[in-house]
Amino acid sequence: MFAFQDGVRRLEMNMFSNSHHQYGASRWVALSLLCLALLFCVTTPSVGQEASGDGAEGDAEDQEASTQPVVAEAAGEEIVVWGDRLEESIPLELEQYGSRVEVVESEQIRDSGYIDVSQIPQSAVPGLYVAQKNGPFDYVNASLQGSRTKEILWLVDGVRISNRLYDSTTPLDTLPAHVVERVEVLKGGQGLFYGTQSVGGVINVVTRSHTAKSDGSISIGSHTNEGTQVNGSARGGKGAHRFVAYASEDDADGFQPFRDSDYQPSSTDRERGYDVRTFGGRYRGGLGSQLLISAQLQQTDAQLDFAAAEDRAVSFNERDEVISSLKLDWSPNPRFDLYAKGYWHDWDSTFTRVDNDLAVPGGLTTIYDHAIWQFEDTGLNVVGEVDLSDEATLLFGYDYQRYEGRDDVFLIGEQAESVNALFTQARFDFDVLDGLGFAVGARHNEPSDGQNKTIWNLAGEVALNDKYYTRAQVGTSFRLPSAYELYVIDPCCEKGNPNLVGEESFNAEAGVGGRHSRFHWEVNSFYRNVEDLISIDFDLPDFPDGLIVNTDAEVGVLGYEVIAGFSFTDSLSMSFSSMRNEAEAKGSSDQIPDVPLDTSKLSLTWRPGSLPLAFLAGVNHVGDVFDTVGGGVGRVEHGNYTVLDLAASYTLAERHRIGVRLENVFDEEYDTRVVRVRRDIDGSSYGAGTLGLPRTLYVSYGFLF
Repeated sequence: MFAFQDGVRRLEMNMFSNSHHQYGASRWVALSLLCLALLFCVTTPSVGQEASGDGAEGDAEDQEASTQPVVAEAAGEEIVVWGDRLEESIPLELEQYGSRVEVVESEQIRDSGYIDVSQIPQSAVPGLYVAQKNGPFDYVNASLQGSRTKEILWLVDGVRISNRLYDSTTPLDTLPAHVVERVEVLKGGQGLFYGTQSVGGVINVVTRSHTAKSDGSISIGSHTNEGTQVNGSARGGKGAHRFVAYASEDDADGFQPFRDSDYQPSSTDRERGYDVRTFGGRYRGGLGSQLLISAQLQQTDAQLDFAAAEDRAVSFNERDEVISSLKLDWSPNPRFDLYAKGYWHDWDSTFTRVDNDLAVPGGLTTIYDHAIWQFEDTGLNVVGEVDLSDEATLLFGYDYQRYEGRDDVFLIGEQAESVNALFTQARFDFDVLDGLGFAVGARHNEPSDGQNKTIWNLAGEVALNDKYYTRAQVGTSFRLPSAYELYVIDPCCEKGNPNLVGEESFNAEAGVGGRHSRFHWEVNSFYRNVEDLISIDFDLPDFPDGLIVNTDAEVGVLGYEVIAGFSFTDSLSMSFSSMRNEAEAKGSSDQIPDVPLDTSKLSLTWRPGSLPLAFLAGVNHVGDVFDTVGGGVGRVEHGNYTVLDLAASYTLAERHRIGVRLENVFDEEYDTRVVRVRRDIDGSSYGAGTLGLPRTLYVSYGFLF
């Protein structure tokens, strides 16, 4: 081992001492605000307490699920109770008209003891492949029904958070699971309502929800990768007003992200750790009986190690991220709803990299010193819904998105792009068989850079009887060029092209399923063809280092998935899913990179009604996955692993909750991707696998109030 490790450690101490003082200050501010919110919610009477009688509280809770305001009387006071509105209901409405929707509910998230958001869909969503690069709070590769990572749109409370600097860099590395109420997954092309990147589907992470009754929790935990978690939340309301506050801190020294044999002697930073602090809140309140206002704010500070198997003495990202939105819902009568939402997503990150200097024993070379890469995404979304009759509904909307970003590492200059879009959908419900619903819609997009894009969608579902149904959807979606593809100016390499056309996909999906008293199932098939693929042309005389262009290349995806669930008793249930897809470039029989040939998931849940106990077991199998590695390494196969996770929780006296999670029970060693590494001695290259999470034990204690 190198003698200059002590020097590296002193450098780390000097470089980070000031930033850690700042983190400590922000931590105390967040915790102080949370304590104030907890005090407010505990001391403020809830709607049910104000009613001080039977019926008012129950009515209020039941009416939270309504999409229309309901006026109730409680102790002489008029209370306006609002439920989920138009935006929140769109995913479930789309399911009624042919889209496949998966929802991971709060009970499963809580009892499973997840650490970060990516673990939730990784374990619980059929047809979705998620591979964390090196454990929690890291980038992921993801594939939904055979899609590429860049073809999935990620949202938080309906606010798009996908990184348009590089749309293959997923935004999940700063989202803790403790703040999540549920995760909604819409499969297939969803460009009609959600716009760019929703080629394979949309994943919406919903944070702590509103409730009429006051409640909250404080939790602490630890795990065997030298990590800790502290989190708390509180929520409640008064009259027509609802408040939610939450905060969390997750940190870990981490684990070794590469095998010993894959490290070069020049890499001395051999643990991949993280430190993530999140604070957020939501408000919802009625302005009279027709108008509802909602606001959301979430702020995250993080320091995230960036693992490498060569050169590195220090390598990390520092993150400051804000997600916020303000929304007005208007329901003047039962046949008309409209909402207008403005949002702001500010993602500021700096990258620091210090390498060991092999020519100078103990020497260090600073490659990047807090180099900036950042983006800001602001927008306005307006959607209206009109019930034209009992059989016909019309939806219409307008989207405006303004995106600006900069990167001092890959040299994307300060650039801004805007997109205007209009869309509409007509829905029809007919009394055919046991019910037929279908919808048809279109969307027109006009970006400031690049060319216009119009897409369409047709979907429907029919209930054959009270047990069996069939559904289908067909249409197009699109992916606008990323800022890298449009604007990169790195003098060593390719140049961006502001005249690019967005990639367009044709999607088709069909399924048949059944619902029985204790058993449900569905078999789906899907097809996707993506054209106008964006790539680099190195053969243009004016651009010898390459120009990013639209090509004639296409990618085709053909696959199926089987989903089933069975309740053995009221306490014991099981779910199973299996998917296989062939995702291949035109003219090739090779599976495209980072898309597994097959995945399967099995879960078992036991919640005995006589005990405040929950036990969950989950098996996740991933088949063959391929990577293309530079430096002459070429195509490399990995994957083919099966991981078992176990979780249990027990609640004492309805106040004290103990949770245990054992991840990767059999300590399976598997690669989540393969990256290029250069040998110290001669600069030649080889492929090294980044390791998935080893066997890890999590233990937590929570106090509920």
